[in-house]
Amino acid sequence: MQVLVIGGGVAGLVCARTLHRKGYEVTLIEATDGLGGRVRSDQVDGFILDRGFQVLFTAYPAVQRQLQLSALDLRAFDPSAIVVWQGRHFVLTDPLRDRNLAALAGAVLASVVPFSDKLRTLQVALRMRRHTIDDLLAGPDRTTIEELRALGFSTQMIDRFFRPFFGGIFLDRSLQTSAKCFRFNFKMMSDGETVVPNRGMGAIAEQLATDLRTAGRIRLNTRAVALVEESGRVCGVRLADGSTMMADAVVLATPAPETARLSGLPMPEGQLGSACVWLATRQPLYRGKKLILNADEKAFVNTLAPMSAVAPGYAPAGWHLYAAAILGVPEQDDSTVVARTMVDLNRMFINKATATTALANARILRVDRIPFSQFRQPPGLHPNLPDNRTERRGLYLAGEVTEASSINAAMLSGERCAEAIQVDLSR
Repeated sequence: MQVLVIGGGVAGLVCARTLHRKGYEVTLIEATDGLGGRVRSDQVDGFILDRGFQVLFTAYPAVQRQLQLSALDLRAFDPSAIVVWQGRHFVLTDPLRDRNLAALAGAVLASVVPFSDKLRTLQVALRMRRHTIDDLLAGPDRTTIEELRALGFSTQMIDRFFRPFFGGIFLDRSLQTSAKCFRFNFKMMSDGETVVPNRGMGAIAEQLATDLRTAGRIRLNTRAVALVEESGRVCGVRLADGSTMMADAVVLATPAPETARLSGLPMPEGQLGSACVWLATRQPLYRGKKLILNADEKAFVNTLAPMSAVAPGYAPAGWHLYAAAILGVPEQDDSTVVARTMVDLNRMFINKATATTALANARILRVDRIPFSQFRQPPGLHPNLPDNRTERRGLYLAGEVTEASSINAAMLSGERCAEAIQVDLSR
């Protein structure tokens, strides 16, 4: 049986690899010159730059099933963050995972949020650990901001920690994202580590692609422009060069807008974009492996990540690499985006002479713009997402669009799509 997978992102790779290992004749085509979709890395002048700032949660169930984590040389961020508020730096940490006594003491004393909120965060983390994922996702839904208020968190805690932290995950500082996403991600961070492979997030895609590459089942720079249908069944695709590829099952593992274009089927509406300015300095802006959260309500840079401090493989010797993550896709040109980024960073380090000197001599490596980083996930959306099987016979979907916007969801969708195809083609 022949299966054609369109799209070489995480979901497409998982689906294709699963079917390949089951003995199906699988071909995966990818329109670009590389695999991974958004989970991709590039080498730029000796630095490794991901396609925008991103991380992996080791507690993701699908990640544990699909990846050989020990082979990725994973490096972990500290289980704490630095909140920048009115020019001052405050450490907030997870007392269940942080073994750094200085960080724990600093977090207890940090005046950026009330002590009662720190205790409440600990209580929520303990509750998340006790419950299964299914337990946390059961029942009615509401927005994350409603969830946080119902849990009793103060306005200071919400504005100064949750908006920049979970706003960075959801690409939405208004926290209108489903509370089920909040619970799931909170549990993942409580149960495991936040990591990156030492040679970039693209190592994830490369590991998933190994079997398919070895078998010669991947075609890059191959763009599908239309589906081919015969007798009411999707049986192949027409390519940009005018040729066709035929198969017993066709899988669309593309971003939602492209899936909608090719299939003509309705997809979740609304997209969330992001941007990232990659910069390198000769002197570190700060010590440690903590994310910096910009709590300013008018923040341009939402998060600053010390990539080479966490994973030295990201930068050549003598350099320090940082990812300045921006929510949304700025309309200005790159030079303006860089200028706004540097203004924000200088504000964040206004009282740090060594850092401001390093920023004055920083090297800008690239500005990434990712127009479709996620689809919007308001309360009640997930039960109404498309199924892996479509109303068009022979056509299947694999991707975040059937589950949720995350690496775990992409892998899970790839698994479920492969299962559906095996059942249907065995009839």
